Amino acid sequence: MRLMPTLVFALFTGLVAIYRYQSASNIPPTQVLQAAQAGQMFVAYAGAVGAFRNSNPAFTGSVSAAQLAAQGTPFSASFLATAGNNITPFGSAGRTITTYASLPTGAINTIVSITGGDAAYGMSSGTTWTSVAPGSTSQTLATTVPNGSVVSVIQIGQ
Repeated sequence: MRLMPTLVFALFTGLVAIYRYQSASNIPPTQVLQAAQAGQMFVAYAGAVGAFRNSNPAFTGSVSAAQLAAQGTPFSASFLATAGNNITPFGSAGRTITTYASLPTGAINTIVSITGGDAAYGMSSGTTWTSVAPGSTSQTLATTVPNGSVVSVIQIGQ
């Protein structure tokens, strides 16, 4: 009988340890979730800027939050504080659509996953960017982008 409290305590401690282990292994840490959400948000943002350009083919400059919201794609103020875009002319009638954002570590992995490794996405380094596509080389950016930002660069027309 004297061992009964010790056995109950040991059993209870073991159950708590198992519960904590399962909780930690089944739920990703907050940082992982934030990076995944940021990656998804960036892909949506790049798509929204591209859709705006398709509706306004002669447009050059930065698409504002109000312009994106007017077409039904609002983004949170916290995301927009880290993001930017610029549509620049190239060639006789072409456009380069550059979108960028400073995202948490790991967000690029989500972007690669949900876009199937789309070569339009990558990372900036100074005045250049490198696609996520294997074997890619650095390309010059058409606009100023903060170093280390996730970027999407698409050229349309000529």
